[in-house]
Amino acid sequence: MADFSAVINSVPPVTRALLAATAVVTIPCLLGLISPASVALIWPRVLRKYEVWRPLTSFFFGGSGFPLIYDFFLIYRNSSAMEREVYRNDTAEYAWLHLMLGILIATFNSLVGLPFLFRPLLHAQTYVWCRANPTVKVSIFGLLTIPTSLYPPALIFLDLLTGGPMKALGGILGLLSGHLWWFISTYLPLHAPTHLRRPNPLAPPVRFRALFGPSSHASTGYRTYRPEARSTATAANNPSAAAAMRHRWGGSGQRLGGSAL
Repeated sequence: MADFSAVINSVPPVTRALLAATAVVTIPCLLGLISPASVALIWPRVLRKYEVWRPLTSFFFGGSGFPLIYDFFLIYRNSSAMEREVYRNDTAEYAWLHLMLGILIATFNSLVGLPFLFRPLLHAQTYVWCRANPTVKVSIFGLLTIPTSLYPPALIFLDLLTGGPMKALGGILGLLSGHLWWFISTYLPLHAPTHLRRPNPLAPPVRFRALFGPSSHASTGYRTYRPEARSTATAANNPSAAAAMRHRWGGSGQRLGGSAL
C-alpha cells in the first residue's frame, strides 16, 4: 500500500487530477452504473435541465477497450513529463493551460457538436508539447520517423483510419485549439515581428495563481515564461540535457505512444 501511495504521489498534481477525473467519469460507465449519455455534452440538457456537469464530464469519458488503456497510459507518462520538464512543476501555469484549452475546444465544438471531448483535449495537449519541442523527432510504429511539426496531423490521419471522420474531427478541434493557444500566448508576445507583438492576454490571472498557494511560481506567466524557448535553449546550451530530452521524448525514434499524447 505504501508503494502504491508513493507511485500516486510521484505523479505531478495536474496530471494526477486528469487521471483521477478520467477514472471517475469513465469507470462507472464501463461498469454499467451510469450511461455514457449521462456524461456527454448535450447543451439542451445543460440549459433546460440544468445538468451543469456535462461540459466538464465530456472531457473525461475516455471510451473503452484497449484505446482507453493506451490513452490512460499516455496521460500518465507524457503529461507527467511535460508538467515536470516543460512547465517546471508550475501547477498554476499547467492547470491554466488545460482550462484555456478546454474553453477553446468547447468554443470550436459549438460549431460541430461532438458529445465527448476527451480526444480533442489529448490532441491539443500533444500540439502544445510539439511546439515546446520543435527539434525532436518521433517514430510512428518504428516505421516512419517524422519531426514534431508533422506529428499532430499524422495522429489525425491515424484517427481517420482507425475511427472514421468523427474521430478525426475531434483531433482537428484539438489541433486548432492548441495552435490558437500557442499563437496568442507564445507567438504574438515572443516571436511575431516587433510591430505586431502584443502582451499575452491568456496569462494566468493573479487570483487563479492564488488558488494554488504560495508554492505557485508567481513570477512566471507567458510574459516571462517560455516553455518553447526553455526546452530548446536547454538543448542548445547543454548537450547532455539534449540527449536526455531526446531519450525521454523519442528524439532517436521512440515509437508512437511513447513519444507524445
